[in-house]
Amino acid sequence: MSDAAQLVLFAPYCGGVKREQDLSAALQILGRGALQGRRPVAGSDGHPYELRWNGVAAPMERLDCQLCFPGHPEGNVDFAVTTHQLVTWLMDCSHLQPPEPDLPDGFWQWLLIERGDAPEQA
Repeated sequence: MSDAAQLVLFAPYCGGVKREQDLSAALQILGRGALQGRRPVAGSDGHPYELRWNGVAAPMERLDCQLCFPGHPEGNVDFAVTTHQLVTWLMDCSHLQPPEPDLPDGFWQWLLIERGDAPEQA
């Protein structure tokens, strides 16, 4: 699918034409199937991570994703999310801070607190 067609397809779900540049950048990342980043932590260098997903799906289809922390496999997480939600998080990531961007706080909150497929806590 062309870049222009993807923009038209995702724009209604991801802020419309007001955020066209962010959407275009996020769709480029989506096409790569992975984002390498670093989650900042006060008093340390933070935690490097890689978020991966398979393929590119329509905005309302679910993507299977894997979040991996090199050197800390106990923190690795598999989850599924609608494609437009992943694109929105990619739009909001700190991709303007190369070489290691970070996903927005909303992603981390969703992952740790709100995720619907999270296992029950004992």
